[in-house]
Amino acid sequence: MEKTPFIEVKVKDVIITSGISSRTFYQYYKDTRDLLLTVENEVLAAFKAALLKDRQAVGGIDHILTQPELVKVAENISVNTIKFLLKYKKQLEILTSDNGDIHFFNQLVAAANEEFTIRMEELNPHYREILAREQSLPPEMVLGIFDTNILSVALQLIRYNDELSPAEMRRYIAAYLTRTPFQYLGLAPLDQ
Repeated sequence: MEKTPFIEVKVKDVIITSGISSRTFYQYYKDTRDLLLTVENEVLAAFKAALLKDRQAVGGIDHILTQPELVKVAENISVNTIKFLLKYKKQLEILTSDNGDIHFFNQLVAAANEEFTIRMEELNPHYREILAREQSLPPEMVLGIFDTNILSVALQLIRYNDELSPAEMRRYIAAYLTRTPFQYLGLAPLDQ
């Protein structure tokens, strides 16, 4: 799938590339779609586990955070997720590429939506009412846009992991989470 779109990958291509026999392939998988789903499910399960571990960094917050507290929390809520991204870098790059499976990216977003809904409810059980009052968009849509964007940022960051340390990646994500797009791009002052 690095060079060939998934829809064009045949079982014989997998067998030749992997060096296994067709008998071994069919012992574990029905077809290439079954193989793809197995890989996607493994990666998705690891993503959910990393998000769950990072949820602990959100626990115990019982007040509206100051900007420095918010930055610290934002850095800490992605420690395990960054480890996951680096561990599964190759799989994520392929699965979310033009040759991959767009449904897989949507599954990652859905998992992030589920996790961040739990986190928001733990932080403030009334967050949906607040979002509904403050936004003209439904809360689920706001969360979906947020999760799609932050996941896209994270996937971009792993492309540069030779240049960025995990700590730098977390700081970048913290900045992305705690600044407006205009502040982040230097088009508005940081104290707004």
